[in-house]
Amino acid sequence: MKLYVDKDLDINTEKINLIGEFCAFCADQLPIKGEFKIYIISDRTKNNISTTAAYEVNNNICRIYGKNRALVDICRSIAHEMTHMMQDETGLLVGHIQDAGGFHEDQANAKAGELIKRFAKSKEGRRAIYESRFY
Repeated sequence: MKLYVDKDLDINTEKINLIGEFCAFCADQLPIKGEFKIYIISDRTKNNISTTAAYEVNNNICRIYGKNRALVDICRSIAHEMTHMMQDETGLLVGHIQDAGGFHEDQANAKAGELIKRFAKSKEGRRAIYESRFY
């Protein structure tokens, strides 16, 4: 796993470490078998995403928009996109993939909420992901 955080976001080291723990937790829980990269970005246009997050099919790369977002929302987006990564690894990303609703999105949305809750309860100090500000 490689985690890249755009310096323009000015996220402190403690929060970056917590995000890294969360990514590793998701990889273990889903599970993700291959190597992957997570980019937390401050500019959607430069990174070619139009929403809050995107997964690159067959590349195991997630791009998460982090500007002016609560830490828990960033982590929820990470979990959502990593669920798509798991779907990709297991051969579930086939056929028509709806942008909203449908199997793939519903599974990713449900799993993201579950992973957030499980992570927060898994160890002392991990409830810090619920902090609304990370500066």
